[in-house]
Amino acid sequence: MQATSAFLFPLFTAILSGSLLLYLMRNDLVSLGIVSLFLLGAITLVSSIINGAMLLSLNANPVVDTTITTSQWLKFAASLIALIGSIAGILYLLRLPRTSPFVNLFALTLFGLLMIQTARTSFRANYIFYDDATEYLVYAHGATGVKEVMAQVEEISERTSGGLNAIVAYDASAPDTGVSWPFVWYLRDFTALRSFDQPTRSLRDAVAVIVDQKNFDKIEAALGDGFYRFDYIRMWWPNQDYFNLDRTRVLNAITNPQIREGIFDIWFDRDYTTYAQATGSTSMTLTTWQPADQMRLYIRKDVAAQIWNYGVGPSEAPVAADPYEAGTIMLAADPILGAELYPPLGLNAPRAIATGLNDDLYVADSRNHRILHIASDGSLLHEWGTFADQATGDAPIGTFNEPWGVAVGPDGSVYVSDTWNHRVQKFSEDGEPIKIWGQYGQPLPEVPESKSSFWGPRGIAVDSQGRVFVADTGNKRIVVFDSEGNYITEFGTAGLDPGQFDEPVGVAVANDGTVIVTDTWNQRIQAFMPSEDGMLYLPSAQWDVNAWFGQSLENKPFIAVNADKHVFITDPEGYRVIEFTENGEFVRTWGDFGVGPSEIGLAAGIAVDLSGFIWVTDAGNNRILRYTLP
Repeated sequence: MQATSAFLFPLFTAILSGSLLLYLMRNDLVSLGIVSLFLLGAITLVSSIINGAMLLSLNANPVVDTTITTSQWLKFAASLIALIGSIAGILYLLRLPRTSPFVNLFALTLFGLLMIQTARTSFRANYIFYDDATEYLVYAHGATGVKEVMAQVEEISERTSGGLNAIVAYDASAPDTGVSWPFVWYLRDFTALRSFDQPTRSLRDAVAVIVDQKNFDKIEAALGDGFYRFDYIRMWWPNQDYFNLDRTRVLNAITNPQIREGIFDIWFDRDYTTYAQATGSTSMTLTTWQPADQMRLYIRKDVAAQIWNYGVGPSEAPVAADPYEAGTIMLAADPILGAELYPPLGLNAPRAIATGLNDDLYVADSRNHRILHIASDGSLLHEWGTFADQATGDAPIGTFNEPWGVAVGPDGSVYVSDTWNHRVQKFSEDGEPIKIWGQYGQPLPEVPESKSSFWGPRGIAVDSQGRVFVADTGNKRIVVFDSEGNYITEFGTAGLDPGQFDEPVGVAVANDGTVIVTDTWNQRIQAFMPSEDGMLYLPSAQWDVNAWFGQSLENKPFIAVNADKHVFITDPEGYRVIEFTENGEFVRTWGDFGVGPSEIGLAAGIAVDLSGFIWVTDAGNNRILRYTLP
């Protein structure tokens, strides 16, 4: 009954209105005919375009039923004939005399409505949507997040320093100068303003830090746990779905009624809801808008507590101090083996480093896709390896795709984790190929050969019995092989419980057989003791690490153990080395960002030689550093 009423009432209203209009225009049916044919022509024009687009779409699909195509042809032909007839009728009626200004009034009304819509659009563009990316009038422009960040930073500074004297840092990193636009101007009156290119721990002095999106992965490691984080859009562009239009997209926009409705809503009301639903987009709200540049505001927790505006909440929230700060020492590297020692390629993101049996070293020169064998004075003894990608072609033994791990066995054999070829390779001490095993994939219980499937293996270590331990990073496990690549056992699954991993990277074996692993994204170190038969490795200790905050592709820590079972780890994007006892007690740390002898660009691999020297690969500055512990 309700549906019938919904149909009959508009129909009755239309008939009554039409009859009344016909009665009133009985003395000038010519004018009434012109207006009626104009409206009919507009309707049939739209119908012709839609039906024509539908016909083109059907013709592009060879499997469509011919009866559907024939039906569509009839619809298109009918609408086109009606359109042509309307135009012919209007041209004919325009030659006949008219006795009223009805046509002129209709045209004036039509243009008046367009004028009102133009004025409405102009007002909304200038006074309502002027700051939003939903408005097409402005191209790239600052988002409202800029104003919100400035309001907060100014309030924080006023309330903590009595003026614009608080330390505020902003990201000016290359190549696009970070958030310098527009903050270098808006922050011009701050007396303690700092800019930075690379996030470092020195930013912890700032009450507020504004960070560009390209440094999101690095900033967490630099700031630690002492800041609150707030996400904003810095700059955005209007919707760019009109980019890369092709025939298919145009026809789909015309024939899809939901997209047509969405386009009308955008034009009339700047409402993207229907269009987003029709296109399956989740980035057309003001909080998720794309294309856009993101930024973050970090506010120090103790400062946030000082300016708390409400009657509940923390009265005091001291900065979460770096527990290693008191044990930080200044330690200069000597010697420093620079990239110039290894022409013509130099060094390119060196990762793991391992000590040999004869006062020598092996370095995984990852992005040069090779292994360097060097003496302790830096002179080159051997090198081997070229690039090959197993996924796209032949990759024989001796070729690499970013080798990250290298280790030396008790007989001098060299083992390499060929990371993005997802395999392990074995060589003699001078680089002669011996063995290769592994392939890309995940281990499946029902497929025995998949036990040696890897997903981006990183760290690798060899114990005194020649067993090879591979950190199968992507598969969240440590896999144990014999010296010939035969599978022995494995331990670890994905998770947070003892014995589980989330991004295991570095692996080392102590003299007593304890296996120690950097459980990176769980931010802890785990130690495992083998059973008597070496088939089980049970968790024996674990301790948290106040490092490894970011999850970037570069933030992959390695680990080494000395004769006293002291554990040394790298904090890649913390630009430092941290030392612990075998029980996880902090001993000391050294390093900060920079290029000097006591600074590190990106702390990567680490090893302890027979003399007790600590060797670190600096993947950011492409050099190898040796430290003498005090």
